[in-house]
Amino acid sequence: MPKRSGRPHGFTLIELLVVIAIISILASILFPVFSRARAKGREADCISNVRQLCMAFAMYANDADEVLPICTPTLSWCDALYTYTRNRQIYTCKERKDKLVGYGMNWLANGRPEGTFWDSSSKILIADCIPSNPPSVIPWVSPPEWWVNDLGNDICMAQGDMPADPRHNGGAIFGYVDGHSKHGRVEQLDTPLNWDPTMAIP
Repeated sequence: MPKRSGRPHGFTLIELLVVIAIISILASILFPVFSRARAKGREADCISNVRQLCMAFAMYANDADEVLPICTPTLSWCDALYTYTRNRQIYTCKERKDKLVGYGMNWLANGRPEGTFWDSSSKILIADCIPSNPPSVIPWVSPPEWWVNDLGNDICMAQGDMPADPRHNGGAIFGYVDGHSKHGRVEQLDTPLNWDPTMAIP
């Protein structure tokens, strides 16, 4: 009768521990990579949202004698643009857990004719906004946060002298009057040159 081989089938405890250790090391390396990739995906989604909102601003102005929305505490820019967007999702940012409107309008652009902007490609129209006030009854309508601007102005609903919320890889998403949107560092864009429609580029 043939003899069985000396080594039993299966893994030893040491072999299992080695495999588990290797998997743990790989996971610790890959998880941050996946996390950064997901953050970049959300950033790209936010850039797309802001670009669509900038287009909605342009369509509104086109129907209003080239004048941007005139906003009041009872009529936000979100309300004014909804006729052109018909999409609630583009008002929210996936990095915001509360699902409220994630963007704010530059209060210096409120009710301003498009033709009065000095270099529309450098003037910020909307940006990621820091939550300030309690949510409204219907979160995406007449949001509590619809002003952003520079220099820590008291009217600004951002905190301190931050014009926007740096929630995307250390920066924020900014939308410009000419319709383009991009990621930028808040501290670099917190200048009158970017927010004041009348300020000329030196």
